[in-house]
Amino acid sequence: MAVGGRRPRAPVSVGDALRKLVLSNDGVTQDRLAEAMHVTRYSVNQLINNRRNVTAEMALRLGKATNTSAELWLNIQRAIDLYDARRRLGKNLAAIRPVLRPIPDDEFFVDMPA
Repeated sequence: MAVGGRRPRAPVSVGDALRKLVLSNDGVTQDRLAEAMHVTRYSVNQLINNRRNVTAEMALRLGKATNTSAELWLNIQRAIDLYDARRRLGKNLAAIRPVLRPIPDDEFFVDMPA
Protein backbone atom coordinates (compact mmCIF):
# COMPACT_ATOMS: atom_id res chain seq x y z
CA MET A 1 0.00 0.00 0.00
CA ALA A 2 1.08 3.52 -0.67
CA VAL A 3 1.42 6.28 1.88
CA GLY A 4 -1.92 7.22 3.38
CA GLY A 5 -3.45 3.83 2.57
CA ARG A 6 -4.04 4.77 -1.05
CA ARG A 7 -3.44 2.20 -3.72
CA PRO A 8 -0.56 3.00 -6.09
CA ARG A 9 -1.62 4.33 -9.45
CA ALA A 10 -1.66 1.78 -12.27
CA PRO A 11 1.38 1.92 -14.55
CA VAL A 12 1.12 3.08 -18.13
CA SER A 13 -0.23 0.26 -20.27
CA VAL A 14 1.26 -1.01 -23.50
CA GLY A 15 -1.83 0.25 -25.31
CA ASP A 16 -1.46 3.74 -23.82
CA ALA A 17 2.22 3.83 -24.78
CA LEU A 18 1.45 2.73 -28.32
CA ARG A 19 -1.34 5.30 -28.71
CA LYS A 20 0.64 8.20 -27.25
CA LEU A 21 4.13 7.46 -28.55
CA VAL A 22 3.55 5.67 -31.84
CA LEU A 23 0.07 6.19 -33.26
CA SER A 24 0.08 9.90 -32.46
CA ASN A 25 2.78 10.40 -35.12
CA ASP A 26 1.53 11.53 -38.50
CA GLY A 27 0.93 8.67 -40.84
CA VAL A 28 1.39 5.87 -38.31
CA THR A 29 -1.77 3.80 -38.23
CA GLN A 30 -2.52 0.39 -36.81
CA ASP A 31 -2.28 -0.97 -40.34
CA ARG A 32 1.11 0.61 -40.95
CA LEU A 33 2.46 -0.58 -37.60
CA ALA A 34 1.18 -4.10 -38.21
CA GLU A 35 2.76 -4.16 -41.67
CA ALA A 36 6.08 -2.94 -40.28
CA MET A 37 6.01 -5.61 -37.56
CA HIS A 38 4.91 -8.40 -39.96
CA VAL A 39 1.85 -9.18 -37.84
CA THR A 40 -1.87 -8.79 -38.41
CA ARG A 41 -3.75 -5.59 -37.71
CA TYR A 42 -5.77 -7.66 -35.25
CA SER A 43 -2.61 -8.37 -33.21
CA VAL A 44 -1.75 -4.68 -33.07
CA ASN A 45 -5.34 -3.79 -32.19
CA GLN A 46 -5.30 -6.33 -29.34
CA LEU A 47 -2.13 -4.71 -27.95
CA ILE A 48 -3.56 -1.21 -28.28
CA ASN A 49 -6.74 -2.23 -26.46
CA ASN A 50 -4.78 -4.07 -23.74
CA ARG A 51 -6.31 -7.42 -24.65
CA ARG A 52 -2.97 -9.08 -25.41
CA ASN A 53 0.22 -9.14 -23.36
CA VAL A 54 3.59 -8.34 -24.86
CA THR A 55 5.67 -11.48 -25.32
CA ALA A 56 9.43 -11.50 -25.92
CA GLU A 57 8.82 -12.00 -29.64
CA MET A 58 6.31 -9.17 -29.80
CA ALA A 59 8.68 -6.94 -27.83
CA LEU A 60 11.39 -7.57 -30.40
CA ARG A 61 8.99 -6.70 -33.21
CA LEU A 62 7.77 -3.55 -31.43
CA GLY A 63 11.30 -2.45 -30.65
CA LYS A 64 12.43 -2.84 -34.24
CA ALA A 65 9.33 -1.21 -35.76
CA THR A 66 9.34 1.76 -33.36
CA ASN A 67 13.11 2.26 -33.21
CA THR A 68 13.06 1.59 -29.47
CA SER A 69 14.17 -1.48 -27.53
CA ALA A 70 12.50 -4.79 -26.79
CA GLU A 71 13.37 -4.15 -23.13
CA LEU A 72 11.20 -1.02 -23.11
CA TRP A 73 8.11 -2.99 -24.13
CA LEU A 74 8.86 -5.91 -21.81
CA ASN A 75 9.39 -3.51 -18.89
CA ILE A 76 6.04 -1.84 -19.55
CA GLN A 77 4.40 -5.29 -19.57
CA ARG A 78 6.32 -6.37 -16.46
CA ALA A 79 5.16 -3.30 -14.53
CA ILE A 80 1.54 -4.03 -15.42
CA ASP A 81 1.86 -7.73 -14.56
CA LEU A 82 3.36 -6.97 -11.14
CA TYR A 83 0.76 -4.30 -10.40
CA ASP A 84 -2.07 -6.68 -11.30
CA ALA A 85 -0.54 -9.53 -9.28
CA ARG A 86 -0.13 -7.33 -6.20
CA ARG A 87 -3.78 -6.30 -6.44
CA ARG A 88 -4.93 -9.92 -6.83
CA LEU A 89 -2.79 -11.23 -3.96
CA GLY A 90 -3.57 -8.35 -1.61
CA LYS A 91 -3.20 -9.34 2.03
CA ASN A 92 -2.14 -12.88 1.10
CA LEU A 93 1.16 -11.45 -0.11
CA ALA A 94 1.76 -9.73 3.25
CA ALA A 95 1.25 -13.05 5.03
CA ILE A 96 4.17 -14.70 3.22
CA ARG A 97 7.29 -14.96 5.36
CA PRO A 98 10.81 -15.14 3.87
CA VAL A 99 12.74 -18.39 4.15
CA LEU A 100 16.08 -16.79 3.20
CA ARG A 101 18.03 -13.81 4.46
CA PRO A 102 18.11 -10.85 2.05
CA ILE A 103 20.53 -11.69 -0.74
CA PRO A 104 22.11 -8.93 -2.88
CA ASP A 105 21.58 -9.45 -6.60
CA ASP A 106 25.30 -9.86 -7.24
CA GLU A 107 25.40 -12.79 -4.80
CA PHE A 108 22.18 -14.43 -5.95
CA PHE A 109 23.36 -15.53 -9.36
CA VAL A 110 26.25 -17.98 -9.14
CA ASP A 111 27.72 -20.51 -11.52
CA MET A 112 25.49 -23.54 -11.55
CA PRO A 113 26.93 -26.99 -12.15
CA ALA A 114 26.18 -28.31 -15.63
